[in-house]
Parts: sequence; structure tokens; C-alpha cells
Amino acid sequence: MPYIRISLMKPLAGREGSVVDLNTQLVAFYRQQAGCLLSHLIKATDGSSEVGRVSLWESETAADRAATLDRSLALRSRLHLLVRRGHQERSFLAE
Repeated sequence: MPYIRISLMKPLAGREGSVVDLNTQLVAFYRQQAGCLLSHLIKATDGSSEVGRVSLWESETAADRAATLDRSLALRSRLHLLVRRGHQERSFLAE
């Protein structure tokens, strides 16, 4: 059963470009990992300035494995310094 991860965040003022860049790097990194079926950068169209990622994985195990690799941890830790509180990480099973 496929596993979906969605990350949504609002950049701090003046940090929009850096947040998009780090998310783009994460998307590219995840696409190279075993078990990743797709990964995309997403941007809100409602004027909220939210940016994020959506990825589809073969399993939760594959997603967790990729999320705990050094490169992923380093990019995500940099990202957390550039976004407002309330960053959302959601996971779903697809049927």
C-alpha cells in the first residue's frame, strides 16, 4: 500500500527563495532514494505563501529510511530555521 508524505510551511519574511531552494533539494534527493515513487515541490495558489513537498513511497519504511539519511536531516534542519512555527508534516496511506 503506497505511503504519502506532505510537508507544508510558511517561509519567514525574506526567506522565500531559500525555503523553495531547500525544498527543491529535498525533492531531488528523495527522487533518488529506493522506494520513492514520486516527489514534487508544491506551492499554494491561495495567496497563503505556503510551500512544501509531497512524496509517494512504496512503504512507510522506505520514507522513514530516506528521511533519516544524513543529507535529508541536514537539509531539513536548515529549513526549520527559515520557516514560521506551525510547519506541518502529514502522512497518509493510499488505497
